[in-house]
Amino acid sequence: MGREEQHDYLQYLVDAYGANAVSFAKMFQNNANTVRRYIADNDIGITLNRGNRVDHARWNQFLGIQETGEGSAAESVSPEVSSGMRVSSATIRFCGTIDVDTIAAELRRLFDGTAQGEVEIFCTISGE
Repeated sequence: MGREEQHDYLQYLVDAYGANAVSFAKMFQNNANTVRRYIADNDIGITLNRGNRVDHARWNQFLGIQETGEGSAAESVSPEVSSGMRVSSATIRFCGTIDVDTIAAELRRLFDGTAQGEVEIFCTISGE
């Protein structure tokens, strides 16, 4: 994803959910300082607020995480578009340095472990 696309996507998440470095770290399974450093080093052009503005219920729903009653452990849930509807296909694109952990995390977020079907992975790898 190009810098402008990254900016637009992350800014949308900030505006829609109140996302901050901690919530992005949860999304990318990283830590908040790494997220802040990436945004600064790559000149993404968004400002992340410190503090707790995140709408946790909506953010967890976006990430496909269901909080338990006590708020301790969370479990992944099958992604539902709306009541009674389920994702039947998806396209995920990554550009830049290939981070296997990030790709695996996105697949885990998308599929709950009970999904059945076919997965095709197509890569275009550039090199010197």
